[in-house]
Amino acid sequence: MKKKLMIALLLLVLLYSAGGITYFYLNKSSKPVIKNISAIKNYPYTLKSNATPLMKNEFKILKDNLESNNIDEESYASSIAKLFIIDLYTITNKINKYDIETQYIYPDAIDNYKLNVTNTLYKFVESNEKGNRTQKLPEVSQVIIEKQEPIEYEINNEKFIGYKINVSINYVEALDYDSTSEITVIKKDNIYYIAEKK
Repeated sequence: MKKKLMIALLLLVLLYSAGGITYFYLNKSSKPVIKNISAIKNYPYTLKSNATPLMKNEFKILKDNLESNNIDEESYASSIAKLFIIDLYTITNKINKYDIETQYIYPDAIDNYKLNVTNTLYKFVESNEKGNRTQKLPEVSQVIIEKQEPIEYEINNEKFIGYKINVSINYVEALDYDSTSEITVIKKDNIYYIAEKK
């Protein structure tokens, strides 16, 4: 009798353990692994594995330009503006509302930028850490440079050269996100950054 009771208890413990292990593996976070798949030598720009085809294409244009013997400054600035807009408004590949790319942002403005995006554009973005998000989110299909003009821009009494760039934005599916934007791109230490977006 004691033997049967011990076997029954042992079976219960084994079943309980197996159930716990199964539950853990079925419900653990399957957060996607995102890594850098391309970089540009001597520049801080990288391409991530969750980039859309449009972003990959524009990144290649930027990389080819920056790794050439004769960099086209206007094209460089416009690529930064395009990549910034593509990344900002393509939310389909974001893990959650805190998944904000800052590599194109002027370094002193990064904290304010992240706070602003988290509290506005990304405020209601649902988490996709388990890969089961059903929320409809935008994906940029095209960024068109409508106007680009050289400017001088001042930050904290320091003057920078750059460009004011007006763009129009198209999406894979229209979900009532911005269709135009004015971006200020400035050059600091040979690197172009986004200084302002309207």
